[in-house]
Amino acid sequence: MRGLRRRFAQAIVLTSLGLMATAVPARSAEEIIFTYGFFERTVAISDLEAFANGEGLSRQLSEYAATLELTESELMTIETVLSQRADISEVDVSRFLYGTQGETLLDFIGEVIQTPTRQPGFYAIRGGLILAAADDENGLTILNFLKKYPTPAIRIDLGKGLEIATTVTDKLGDSERAIALVQALAQEAALVGPISDLSSTRQLVYDLPNFAVVSEPLELSPFRAVQATLFLPQPRHQGQSLPADIPVIVISHGLGDERESYEYVATFLASRGFAVATLDHPGSNSAKIAQVLAGLSPNIIDSQEFIARPIDVSALLDEIQRFASRDLRFRFRLDTQNVGLIGQSFGGYTALALAGATYDSEALNAACAPQPIYLNPSLLLQCEAQNVASNPPPLQDDRVKAIFVVNPVGSGIFGSSGFGQLQVPVMIMAATGDTVAPALPEQIEPFTWLQNEYRYLALVSGTTHFSVIDWNSDAEASIPVPLALLGDRPDLAQDYLQTLSLAFFQRHLKQDLRYDIALTSQFAQDTVARSPLMPLSLIRDLPPEMLEQALNNEQFVGDTAEE
Repeated sequence: MRGLRRRFAQAIVLTSLGLMATAVPARSAEEIIFTYGFFERTVAISDLEAFANGEGLSRQLSEYAATLELTESELMTIETVLSQRADISEVDVSRFLYGTQGETLLDFIGEVIQTPTRQPGFYAIRGGLILAAADDENGLTILNFLKKYPTPAIRIDLGKGLEIATTVTDKLGDSERAIALVQALAQEAALVGPISDLSSTRQLVYDLPNFAVVSEPLELSPFRAVQATLFLPQPRHQGQSLPADIPVIVISHGLGDERESYEYVATFLASRGFAVATLDHPGSNSAKIAQVLAGLSPNIIDSQEFIARPIDVSALLDEIQRFASRDLRFRFRLDTQNVGLIGQSFGGYTALALAGATYDSEALNAACAPQPIYLNPSLLLQCEAQNVASNPPPLQDDRVKAIFVVNPVGSGIFGSSGFGQLQVPVMIMAATGDTVAPALPEQIEPFTWLQNEYRYLALVSGTTHFSVIDWNSDAEASIPVPLALLGDRPDLAQDYLQTLSLAFFQRHLKQDLRYDIALTSQFAQDTVARSPLMPLSLIRDLPPEMLEQALNNEQFVGDTAEE
């Protein structure tokens, strides 16, 4: 719990930044007032500063530390966190808090961090963060934020804070129970399922003869000026022939990303006989984030992007068809009526919409009602769709026959009814350490809403929201991600994505039934044996009532996780 509070405090500092202040306030905070009902205690910020500077605890802080039973290790951590500087340029980060997402965060934080007169601290928090970010000498730290808070004192409502802490604790417990359930079901299925000869399946997945790969640039002009790259298989030698039918796969990136991040997947699948296209979504790629940071765009995302993204993909499929008609090698080979999609994060939303998931405006409004939204930060993105959710145009593309979504977002936008509309095969890949689109609300629970015959949930331990992104690509990331947020072994996470997507699309685009075994818990456990540091749990079914029992901490008893 204490570690959680520390991480929450860091998150506030790192994400809640705003425009540069034009004038320094007349006064800055000198003390923190902790209130709990009628109970009230005051701590001098100068005492915290002395502690952060290594001068030890004041008498008052010593008493509080004893009351809270803080250990020496915990005190050392607090000392470090207080003065830990966020190495972020104020020019790059100065605009976030004046955008819709930043103001939403401030609304929630302001209920806990208040002015001395018990007013929400919305504007004071923004002012304190702005001034701390502008301080060249001390920079943006928690301590400097406290010192720059533009009122004589900071009032922290412990009652509301404890409500948040309790909610966070409950949700973390729910997440742990849900993950444990998926892992247990996968292990059970691997043990009780029919014993199969995995050697031939390993050969299918790992030892297939590879094609060479060539790339073709595509541009969808004038529509949104979408840039794309098409990766195509080529014979490695004179005696090798291309497949008669080559399904098409499109990869849709997440918010603030670019197509280069998934070239490793595209070339891998193209070398196995698929035509794979990657594209940039202009309204939500790295260039868009760069515009926001440069002050050229007021918001990170516009609501119309939820409509434009699926249209981008449909337009790309049209362009691939035109390309094939002009190229004698592929005129009768590329099958743009048999399309698979891979989507990560916001790209997962894009794939779900194209595959037939429908908007549920009531579910979205409920998800976006005032609540501790930081428990599922992806709602900050999803709630931007409220402006288009009431009357969205048709987004489904009938050419899409199977989708593979990684860390997808969409629980609020589609709800259970929208996910229930999906009829094509779906694989959801989730990360146990995803704090952006957490596994329970965004992948595990939506998996229980699926009604289609072919559905798979792959849960990878030790991975995060960013593990499958190739940060070693030539493209420069618009928002640098600390190494700690990439997970234990991003290279293994990327291997899992390649292996699972190959088996999934071979089975559901090429209809190769030999790959059924590669989509079982048994084969997933066999794969893990090659990389035991990152367990992989694969299941085919999860009844909603079984998940509910697990979340209620009840004993769950059910059928095997595979059909």
